[in-house]
Amino acid sequence: MIYDVFRQPHQAGIMVFFGLCAGLCYELVGLARSVSGSRAGLWDLAALVPIQLCLLAGLLLAGRGEMRLYALVLFFGSMGLVRWAFRPLFTEILKKIRKKQFPSR
Repeated sequence: MIYDVFRQPHQAGIMVFFGLCAGLCYELVGLARSVSGSRAGLWDLAALVPIQLCLLAGLLLAGRGEMRLYALVLFFGSMGLVRWAFRPLFTEILKKIRKKQFPSR
């Protein structure tokens, strides 16, 4: 099978974009779960659906449905990047929300 190596930067960019979107969805669902304080089972399903949709859309657009290892590595790596970069921001937002709900004496 012949591969078009000039498409690889475009495919990598698409997978990074969809990985960032999936990571942001995961963090937003985690923030909503923390604020509501409900059980994790339903929230985990709510986080899984957008992540799978982003992965499916990224693979279909980037490689025309063909699985490439670097595409998966970039997707999950960019999800980790969002967790590393935006997690402190969401933690600060959550702290401010809790301060408003439970003010100190």
